[in-house]
Amino acid sequence: MLHKFHLKIDRLITWIAALSAAAPCFYLSWVLVNVWREPLAWDEGNWVRLGVGLMVLEFVLLHSGAFMIAILEQGKALQHQMKMALGLLAFYSLMVWGFSQTLDSPALVWIFAGIILGRSIGLLLNPAESKQAIMARSAICVILYLLIVFGTIFLPVPEWGISSSVLTEVYPDRGSGLWETEPERAIAGPALYFLLIGLAELTVLRQGAIKIRNKLTE
Repeated sequence: MLHKFHLKIDRLITWIAALSAAAPCFYLSWVLVNVWREPLAWDEGNWVRLGVGLMVLEFVLLHSGAFMIAILEQGKALQHQMKMALGLLAFYSLMVWGFSQTLDSPALVWIFAGIILGRSIGLLLNPAESKQAIMARSAICVILYLLIVFGTIFLPVPEWGISSSVLTEVYPDRGSGLWETEPERAIAGPALYFLLIGLAELTVLRQGAIKIRNKLTE
């Protein structure tokens, strides 16, 4: 009876961890789809130029995951690992803040904070699986990131509401790069990417956490 109760609690914790990591990804994907359809309805069109920043943001997050694995592998005391992790978080937060200032969009910092907070809650709820969870998430994220980046370059992407007249109004100083001349590609990429990451959090990564937890309790 007690074993069944613990099993239910473990499943509940795993679900809470998965939802906390997936929710910001789903929300961001939903926002981006709406920006793609009605760009002027979101922050007076400022989100159009944010698409490129979001792909840069996720590139930063991928690097931070790799460094977190390195910190956990050092085998030092938990307190020391926490200090290193907080220092790393502060460094990447400063970097993202710089990107947000360049793109004139404070939303980038809040998005970064939401995603990191969601993932951190999951790691705090499952401390024994932290290293395995980060490794699994990093592997999935890298594969999806590369596939979607290539997809935004080579596949046709409809402009929807991001017309030439809208671009003239909200993004007149855009550069000559593909994602800047056709920002619908930079919007569509992160929209799909974060949707798939959210689904992965609820399926593959959650099931992986359950298997790891079961092995630790055997």
